Amino acid sequence: NAFWINAMAMFFGVTIPLPFVGMLSDYCGRMKTMVLGAVGVGVLGPLCLFVITQGQPVRAFFAQWFLGIMLALYGGPISAWLVERFPVKVRATSLSLGYDIAHCTASAFSPLVATYLVQRVSPVAPGAIYSLFAVLALVGMFMSTKIHQDGGLEDGASSPATETEMADATEEEEETEREII
Repeated sequence: NAFWINAMAMFFGVTIPLPFVGMLSDYCGRMKTMVLGAVGVGVLGPLCLFVITQGQPVRAFFAQWFLGIMLALYGGPISAWLVERFPVKVRATSLSLGYDIAHCTASAFSPLVATYLVQRVSPVAPGAIYSLFAVLALVGMFMSTKIHQDGGLEDGASSPATETEMADATEEEEETEREII
């Protein structure tokens, strides 16, 4: 039962809403959407974990579904948000290095910390991990305020760059590639 509760909650809470949340961020702004998701996970994540540990399948499903929606609010716009933060010349390196180091660190140590907290504190103590990562996400978002104008959108903008601007950006990228070679 636990597998199917988790699988269905994540399917209906993350997989299906994710592209719609990405579109929502095109209209409302990426920062607003991501802040809502991070605050939701940070504040209500520990409460959701408490509900999940109570052993009632329906409540566990809705708690996981809610967490999925909050994660989708953060994860839907993050790819576009990251691309807008770096100039073309360093974008691939900057994105891959920063994003992958963050994922490796969080993925590697979260299970260890969660296990330690469950054994030493209580079964709901790992909920603090949600709050910690939410705070780190918010700090990172607010520290990274520059949006590069090479085809990216300003926060809250509703129309993509013109074809001429996109062609100019493509020409700049090709020129940069030629310089590197």
